Amino acid sequence: MSRTLKLVLSALVLTGLVGGSLAWFAAQKSLTLTIDGQVREVSTYADTVGEVLDEEGLEAQAHDVVLPDLDAEVGDGDTVVLNRARPLQLTVDGVAREVYVTALSVDEALEQLGYRAEGLVLSASRSERLPLDGMALSISTPKDVVLVVDGTSRVVTTTAATAADLLAEQGVSLGPTDRTSLYPAQPLLAGMRLQVSRVQVSEVVETSPLDYEIVETEDPEAFEGEETVTREGVEGEQATTFRITVVDGVQTAREQVGTIVTREPVDELVSVGTEERPVAASSGGNSPSADGLNWAALAQCESGGRATAVSGNGLYFGLYQFSQGTWRSVGGSGSPAAASADEQTHRAQLLYQRSGAGQWPHCGPRLFT
Repeated sequence: MSRTLKLVLSALVLTGLVGGSLAWFAAQKSLTLTIDGQVREVSTYADTVGEVLDEEGLEAQAHDVVLPDLDAEVGDGDTVVLNRARPLQLTVDGVAREVYVTALSVDEALEQLGYRAEGLVLSASRSERLPLDGMALSISTPKDVVLVVDGTSRVVTTTAATAADLLAEQGVSLGPTDRTSLYPAQPLLAGMRLQVSRVQVSEVVETSPLDYEIVETEDPEAFEGEETVTREGVEGEQATTFRITVVDGVQTAREQVGTIVTREPVDELVSVGTEERPVAASSGGNSPSADGLNWAALAQCESGGRATAVSGNGLYFGLYQFSQGTWRSVGGSGSPAAASADEQTHRAQLLYQRSGAGQWPHCGPRLFT
């Protein structure tokens, strides 16, 4: 090969190399890449935004913001923006949900979510950075709640998250039996009504009488229809315990807990006569009859009509002033003054049938008036 030909070939090869280098350099682009607000310059031969991010080892997620779109072509001098989303476990006034924000701080997140009101109570500082894997954030917003305590109702503007938080904020203490209209952990919402009911539970003991029983015993020595109390009955006593519930000063429940006997009753003992009363015998023309006589006039004369009368000397008793011996002689027992008026009259009639009106020397004539 001649020297001239060699020179020509070398020139052609050199021209190709130079042209290729120029084309390679011409295809390279300089871009501005902004990742979460951090800006840097990159050189790339990528044709699209997605390829640029791939070259940088970045993968856009569903909630990320990419400008321009991943499929957009890029040219020299363009700017590519990637704002990566952070998951936020957000609780607002006790209501929890998950949201995504591209904010880099708590303050920016609040701005993105539209929480611009003053007086918010946050679980984190506004200046705190949001990590890429997210965080939990609680927000309590100012709200008007009706609070009713001890008979007083008022509207309270509060950022308390729950009913218990509001009571603590307002210095309201609950007794062990007090009740609230909202559960302590219930989230507060604007317009809610929280009522505290003061509940007092106490036990009271009330006493009441217990009736005694009447026990009758037959007495064959007393006439039928005659009854004598040989021992007075005595009422017993029982104590009943009640559980009383009072809500805000008003009794709402009364429950019987139990009853005990504190004093046993004493039975009353009564003697009941069983002897048949004698039938008055006919006078037969010899003995005067006791029928049709004025026994009331005799009794008035002898004792002033008092069945329990006792003479001044203590020897004569009852309506007709029986002596104890005379009384027994006509079947009486015990003191005549302790017998019923009917029994006294009956035995006076027996005495009259036996001995006539002479048994009452002074008052006997009154029988015939």
